[in-house]
Amino acid sequence: MRLFLAAAVLAFAPVAVHAVDEGQCRVGSLAQVRGDASIVRGGSTRAARPDASVCPGDRIVTGARSVVELQFPDGTRITVGKDSELAIERWQERRLRRNEAAFKLVRGAFRAVTGKLAERRHRMEIRTPIATIGIRGTDFWGGLNITPGGALDVVMLSGKGVYVKNDAGQVELTEAGTGTTVLPGSLPSAAKTWPQEKVARAVDTITP
Repeated sequence: MRLFLAAAVLAFAPVAVHAVDEGQCRVGSLAQVRGDASIVRGGSTRAARPDASVCPGDRIVTGARSVVELQFPDGTRITVGKDSELAIERWQERRLRRNEAAFKLVRGAFRAVTGKLAERRHRMEIRTPIATIGIRGTDFWGGLNITPGGALDVVMLSGKGVYVKNDAGQVELTEAGTGTTVLPGSLPSAAKTWPQEKVARAVDTITP
């Protein structure tokens, strides 16, 4: 009987601990998964599945033909493009204090559509190896290497605006269809309307 009880406890305990930990850290979930992708949490990797929880510290990694859409409680949605890696660094929704959200684009591309978090006082940023993108409440795309030379490209699709900054300076995007290109170590280029061909290349990175 004692052996039976001990075995039952050992079999049940890992499941219970995992459920509690994930429930406590959950800030969002995967709305859609197209193709092969994974969630990296700590030292473990698991296949990405629709409705899977995501937590601060998680990295979403996609394959060459894969696209994943993240959703957050306020309505914010982030699409992680093909052959990309995006880390969730912080997500805090608060009534009486500033909302905060931070992500890191390690490689590849993404599209972000902000929700209610950006309607109140907030700080929402996506860091990249080239520059940091600050979001005022908008729908925009960002990606690495569609321009030769390891550049970061950002285009605003609609909304209130986006700023792109690094140690060399800052550029504001305030009109739909305008974008900037940032080469490593250089000032972000002046905002200008993107040609349709460049927009099409950007869209292709987030389309399975």
